[in-house]
Amino acid sequence: MEKRIYDENGLLVVKENYCCEHFEPDDGALVPMKECWCCKWSNFRTENRNGTSETLSVCNYVGNTNVAVNK
Repeated sequence: MEKRIYDENGLLVVKENYCCEHFEPDDGALVPMKECWCCKWSNFRTENRNGTSETLSVCNYVGNTNVAVNK
């Protein structure tokens, strides 16, 4: 298992093919494969490239945050 990486907001950084137990298909996915690319909690954009052909995103699911924030 790879070491988990979090952004400055405590959100889990994920790759296209990553998948966790919180997967929920995005409404816009034509063929919802069980991976982050097709999950409603991810947000893949072209500006999130890591210098390679790999695209990264953050998981917006509160259960995957590094630090719980109480408001």
